Amino acid sequence: MKYNVEGSWPALVTPFNEDDKVNYDMLRKLVGFHAENHSTGVLLMGSTGEAILLNQDERKKIIDTVIDEANGKIPVMIGVAAMTTKQTIENAKYAKEAGATAGLIVQPPYIKPSQNALYHYFKDIGDAVDMPFVIYNNPERCGVNVEPETIAKLAQHKNFVAIKEAGPNPYGVMRTVELTRGKFNVLCCDCAFYALIPVVMSSGGKGTSNVTGSLCPREIAVISKPWEGYDDVLSMREMLYKYLPLIRMMYSESNPVPLKWALNHVGADVGKPRKPLQELSEANQRTMHQVMDRLGILAEDSYQREYFGKK
Repeated sequence: MKYNVEGSWPALVTPFNEDDKVNYDMLRKLVGFHAENHSTGVLLMGSTGEAILLNQDERKKIIDTVIDEANGKIPVMIGVAAMTTKQTIENAKYAKEAGATAGLIVQPPYIKPSQNALYHYFKDIGDAVDMPFVIYNNPERCGVNVEPETIAKLAQHKNFVAIKEAGPNPYGVMRTVELTRGKFNVLCCDCAFYALIPVVMSSGGKGTSNVTGSLCPREIAVISKPWEGYDDVLSMREMLYKYLPLIRMMYSESNPVPLKWALNHVGADVGKPRKPLQELSEANQRTMHQVMDRLGILAEDSYQREYFGKK
C-alpha cells in the first residue's frame, strides 16, 4: 500500500531572529501549533520556508529540529529538490534518515528540462531512495509544466504516492485524474487565483498543501477534507468562500511575505523574510489587517493569539 497523503499539509515558514539567524525555538512552537489544531501534517523546505535562501547547515538543523519536535505528534513532509539529480538524491537520503514521512520534489527551476528529462529526474530519485514522494508541479516558479502524461507514468512507480498541483491549469488536474483512473492521490495549493481547490476536491482529490493553513489550520483542514458525502461538500464550500479573502491576501505578494506578516500579528515572532525579499507593502498590510480582523483572527481570544501568547 502506498502512503496515503491526504488532508491539510500547511507549509511552515522559517522563523528568523533580528540578526537573520534561524529561530529554532519558534520553529518548534509552529510544529506544536499544527499538531494541536487539526493539520494532517506539515510541509518543510518549501517556498514558504524560503528553502532556496537557506544554506545546507541551516537546512539540516531545521530538518532535525522539526523532526525531533514532530515525533509522535504529526507527520512531516520535506522538500528535497535541487538543481541536480545528484543533490536531490542526497537531500532525499538526509530527509529519510532524519525520519521524514515523505519527500516533496518540485521540477528543477530555470533550466526548463523536457518532459523526458523531467520523467527521468523524478524516476532516478524514486529509484535511489526508498521512501514516499510527492511530485510538486509548480510551473509558474520553475518555467516548465510537468504534463499529466508524465505524472501518469510516474504514478506507476511504487515510491510516488501523490501529486501536488500548483499551476493555473484546472484541465491538467482533470487529465491527471483521467489518466490515473482516480487511483493516484491529487492535492493542490490554495492559491485563490488558480482556483484549483473546487476542481481537485470534486474530482476525488485528497486535499491541499497550503499557505493559509499556516495561519488558520482548523479552517483549512475543513476545506482540505476528502469528500465522503454531501455534508463535506457543503462544509468545504462554506469555509472556502468565508476565507477566500484571506487566501487571496496570502498570495498578494511573493510567498511567504504576506504569511510572515500575518503570523507576526498573532504573536508568532517569525521575523522578517530573508533578503532579497522585503516586508509586506503598507497597502497590503492595511488590507490584510482588515481581513484578519473581520475573520476574528486578531481577537484576543482567537485560538491563534491564545496559542502564540502562551509562555
